[in-house]
Amino acid sequence: MPNIVLTRPLGQSLRLGELLHRKFPTLEQIQLPLLAIVPNENPADAKRLKDLLPSTDLAVFVSPNAVECSMRLLQAEWPKNIPIAVVGGGSLEALSNHGITAQHGFTIYAPSNPSEWDSEGLWKILNQSQSSWSGKNILFLKGIGGRAWLGEQFLLQGAEIHSISTYKRVPLADDSPAWLGLKKSIPSDSICLLTSSEAARHFAQFLKENPSWAMSWLNEAMMLCTHERIAQACAELGFENIDCCAPGDDSLLVKIEQWHTNKN
Repeated sequence: MPNIVLTRPLGQSLRLGELLHRKFPTLEQIQLPLLAIVPNENPADAKRLKDLLPSTDLAVFVSPNAVECSMRLLQAEWPKNIPIAVVGGGSLEALSNHGITAQHGFTIYAPSNPSEWDSEGLWKILNQSQSSWSGKNILFLKGIGGRAWLGEQFLLQGAEIHSISTYKRVPLADDSPAWLGLKKSIPSDSICLLTSSEAARHFAQFLKENPSWAMSWLNEAMMLCTHERIAQACAELGFENIDCCAPGDDSLLVKIEQWHTNKN
């Protein structure tokens, strides 16, 4: 029976899971949260966030997790006078859950085209809104680590960068029962959703450390990646079957339907 491996952190595949169940009721869903999100609740960082906001010219939330964990750290309403930048639709939805929308008077920059939901797409929009970021204070709200490209673009224009790590990612433990879903499934009948390069690396590492049964997942399962960078990482890690699509549940559904049709 065909199955899909959902690798987002727990709770972040709920909408996609519901859409998949309605559209493909026979498609088995395997929950494999390769990374867990642990919010930063350090009072010192909460104070630093509040202290930085009055002088912030633009706040960049790097992901939906950054939105949720920043609001948890702030424990207050977001000031309407501080513009916000986000990469894509997931972050816009997370902001909306907190009442932060353009309709409510907030200034939000985000690429409108799902094919541009990445740092490069956001930088394009930001440069259209402002001729130069020289002398501006930019606050990055992010997880520990992550890609530094967007911050480097601001620095090159003479902006001052501040960042607060509002969460950290914890890899799924090797002895977690969640891995058993893979062991009981047939890789050649499986499509795995990968939405981060870090998750892909942890996935590949586990598979290679369990060669007695797991190596076939590297060779036979389909890896569906939501960005070319993730697909490139998968290729470098040794995955054989890789496909790519734009981020967003709607784009994923189209690709999953194509794969599912070919399986039947």
